[in-house]
Amino acid sequence: MYIEEQQTRKVFGSDSTMGLFVALYLILLAFFIVLTAVSQQSASRASAAMESVNTAFKEAGDTRNGSNLKAMRSAASDPVLIEIEKAFTSAFDVKGQYAVAGGNIYQVKLPLDYLFEPGSYRVRGTIHSTLDELLSLLRTAPTTQKQELTLLFGSGPGMVDRELTRTQEIAVRRAGSFARYMEDGGFSNFSAGFADIAVDEVMLVFRNASLRGGS
Repeated sequence: MYIEEQQTRKVFGSDSTMGLFVALYLILLAFFIVLTAVSQQSASRASAAMESVNTAFKEAGDTRNGSNLKAMRSAASDPVLIEIEKAFTSAFDVKGQYAVAGGNIYQVKLPLDYLFEPGSYRVRGTIHSTLDELLSLLRTAPTTQKQELTLLFGSGPGMVDRELTRTQEIAVRRAGSFARYMEDGGFSNFSAGFADIAVDEVMLVFRNASLRGGS
């Protein structure tokens, strides 16, 4: 015990308060390192989702690139994404698009009020059954595949400003509400971001990527 006290004094001095302060500081530093790593991973997934959005819209109006169209046809034959498309078609009667960006992509654009209660952060109760069906599809996908979901809120034309607008702040809170619903349903591979679409729209991007070695 005496030796430990001597070593502690060598590091922190005779004031034990300084030792406690340094320990708390190191814990706080570790927390921010983990937080930064998580946010970077989420940003990476959102960036990949934006790439798929750009690819799909570009190829929809340009049929000259045969290799890209072949890849998109491959995405359109993905069994998991086909079932996801059926769920959206049945619930909302909307047509999505297929693309490829680090895996097979299915993305669908919806009016904002289809997902969230107007003037609220809450996910609409009327779509819980549809979301539960999607969660079941994502959870039961083959273990050799990695399922990801990105929710993109419309930011309007142009880049997102460094200072979020009130509408974008609401979008961030709604993303948190949606993420909690997904996590409560057993799916946590979720990210969110903004896209160059109308502010009263959202886009859901489902990505199905093969895992090497089946792990």
